[in-house]
Amino acid sequence: MAETVKTLDTTAAEAYEKLLVPTLNRQPAAEAVELAAPRPGEQVLDVACGTGIAVRLVAPRIAPRGKVTGLDIDPAMIAVARSLVRSPDGVTVEWRCASGMEMPFESGTFDLVLCLQGLQYLPDCAAGLAEIRRVLKPEGRFVAVVWSSLEECKGQHAIVQALKRRNVDVTPILKAYTMGDPVRMRKLSQGAGFRKVETRSGAMTARFASTNHFIDALAAGGPASRLALSKVPEGQRSEFLREIRTALRQYEDKEGVVLPLGYLVLMARK
Repeated sequence: MAETVKTLDTTAAEAYEKLLVPTLNRQPAAEAVELAAPRPGEQVLDVACGTGIAVRLVAPRIAPRGKVTGLDIDPAMIAVARSLVRSPDGVTVEWRCASGMEMPFESGTFDLVLCLQGLQYLPDCAAGLAEIRRVLKPEGRFVAVVWSSLEECKGQHAIVQALKRRNVDVTPILKAYTMGDPVRMRKLSQGAGFRKVETRSGAMTARFASTNHFIDALAAGGPASRLALSKVPEGQRSEFLREIRTALRQYEDKEGVVLPLGYLVLMARK
């Protein structure tokens, strides 16, 4: 009997790329790439690459003879990224599906490592930072971005409060905001052996057509929020949405809702 081939479900990854990358991820990714200053011929790694926004931004800047590798533990994210990214002339683009805790690379491989909204999801951030340092060349650069406190990310904060009032477990969502303390981030990085460690705070806004569109985007493509939002009882959904719209009314304008977000950028050297 022939074996049944299981089709990879990329629905959530496609929603993430369409709904959340342009609104939440593109600006911090562009800032991180600017700060990292990738140069022609360099070897670059993006840890927890998602659908590849940073890879897309880096690739043209390392031509000719450069190579950029996107690594993510989610095969659906890798599949979508591979379908979107085309290698510029003179640049090699590679995708690897693996954990950031034990990466399939030789020590001292990369000139630059990026990790955008990924550190906070590692099972052990200190060990993950040490692993990132391992794969860097001597004098190699590391740039990471994480969300700051939940309170600085107004839309997500309103959602969490509404979920808590319904006794929905918000632990996966809160994990996204566990690395936003600059003192802790510097201490962990230095403990992993990094030097010249710097942090800077950033602020941005994300525009959505409406508060409902924002919630629907997280429900469809948010890696940390999909499950929690799916647990809102159908009979309570209208009131749930109304609570969040009320909390976010001050951020509405004629074209939708503009939500403030805070993030933290880490820069370090091996």
